[in-house]
Amino acid sequence: MSHATIHHGVDLCDVDTLRDVMTRHDAFAERVFTPDERAYCERYPDPVPHYAARFAAKEATLKALGIGLTPFGVDRALQDIELVRRGRAPALRLAGRPARAARALGVFSRAVSISHEGERALASVVMLAEAPE
Repeated sequence: MSHATIHHGVDLCDVDTLRDVMTRHDAFAERVFTPDERAYCERYPDPVPHYAARFAAKEATLKALGIGLTPFGVDRALQDIELVRRGRAPALRLAGRPARAARALGVFSRAVSISHEGERALASVVMLAEAPE
């Protein structure tokens, strides 16, 4: 019988903090979020809570992969993790180093859940990987 290992990451993002960062750094959204993510968030009267949920999902993904932000820089790492819509449910699209890290871990399934209310956005990422022999 084959067993799987579980990799989990969770992140909480403060909406006001992200709003401040986005106000002070004009190019922040372009550096961190993909064009499709920006288009999705900008559909809303206040896009920042939606950006915050996506930012939390990106960080939670890096935590689930066990690599965090520091090994290869914020900009590239976060552009390589995209929150996409699969019907009504969000899903993760990985590229670059995060995709390579997932393959190295043997990840065969992943799930993401996001939520935002008031001034907090939360994301949880669960990945299933083949257990080492």
